Amino acid sequence: MKLLQAFSQRDGAHWGLSDWYENGEAELKAALADHIPFDTGWYSSKKEIANARIWSEDGIKIKVEVFVSDDFDTIGLGYASTGEWLVDAIHACISNAWEKAEKDQEANAEYVGFKVVKHSDERFGWVETYLFNIGWGENLVPPGDYYHWWGWQNDQNSDGEGIPDPRIPTSTVVAFEKWAQSWCHGEIKEKTLRIGEWEMIPFCPRPPVAREDPSDYVGMGWVGRDGRP
Repeated sequence: MKLLQAFSQRDGAHWGLSDWYENGEAELKAALADHIPFDTGWYSSKKEIANARIWSEDGIKIKVEVFVSDDFDTIGLGYASTGEWLVDAIHACISNAWEKAEKDQEANAEYVGFKVVKHSDERFGWVETYLFNIGWGENLVPPGDYYHWWGWQNDQNSDGEGIPDPRIPTSTVVAFEKWAQSWCHGEIKEKTLRIGEWEMIPFCPRPPVAREDPSDYVGMGWVGRDGRP
């Protein structure tokens, strides 16, 4: 199997995972033309928290795997394959695998994030962040290295205690907190909540999928949310 060296020397792609750098793209096209077993190894995107690997073990089928992560170290994996030895077919596989990886990442998430923006004077500003814990167990802090407590992320007093941004009216803060909890539980259909010039917007486009609680069991048999083993 031929290892495509250019992909291991630096980031393999610019903005995504299929806009490869010139040397890597040339090596890949040569492998496709020769129809030989090859492997890019895992390569990264310069702008996205994403990695991909393109390889063929037998010179017949090309496989693509995509790995994604985020500021909360939430990983996702996606896989696709093709029998077409064409650059366009590989592009399609990368898109397919990336979409699967993002769905897997959503399923693995232990948090739901919301941004609060202010609409005024034709400007659109991200003012505040709100994090809701959906993981099982005692997640005392959000995963990853960027956030250190749940709820509102403003630390106006620099004491490690998150409070809402003081510019947001108290009644709006209360409404946002209730709406965020209901949205996470799939109890409402609205994609955002706007109150006057303030709007709360989820990071992800849909509520998290309900997961089985590992503490729910009867005897030695696990029991799902519907009460069945």
